[in-house]
Amino acid sequence: MNYSEMSELSRKIEALLFISPSPVSERELKETLGINSHELRLAIDELSCILDNEKHGIALRNLGGGWVFETRPELSETIGKFREASNVKRVRLSKAAVETAAVIAKRQPLTRSEIDEIRGVNSGSPLAKLLELGLVRTSGRKKEGRPSLLYVTTQKFLETFGINDVNDIPALEELEN
Repeated sequence: MNYSEMSELSRKIEALLFISPSPVSERELKETLGINSHELRLAIDELSCILDNEKHGIALRNLGGGWVFETRPELSETIGKFREASNVKRVRLSKAAVETAAVIAKRQPLTRSEIDEIRGVNSGSPLAKLLELGLVRTSGRKKEGRPSLLYVTTQKFLETFGINDVNDIPALEELEN
């Protein structure tokens, strides 16, 4: 199958994903297009197949619970050169902020004192940065003990780190091997 033979449904999905600034959930696609899960799966597979077989610069990926276009990994050098030459805004995090985000992602929901205890240092500043960037948010208060705020990761966290689900984050033991 080639691009000119793509179904109308796949073309519509392509257009919706192209204009969306964030991943589009299957529910959103089904509701917008008035289709069922089977029809959506067939159209997603068709679009993905076309992008793969015709060696497009983009690929279809399930990310953060929704579908999104992403550039192909083999084009990373070209993308890197473009980013360096342009004013594309990147999220820059300190080692402490990355470590704090990882703790929250793996153990959420948890309080700041629990984060501090796991890290062994004060996490106030990195936590404030993560909140400012919208990578984590509060999700209520702890019921027992002191009613401290609970922190969880956000959809933006998943998108920023390029993962579909926090369960996709490897355990520390896996990274050390």
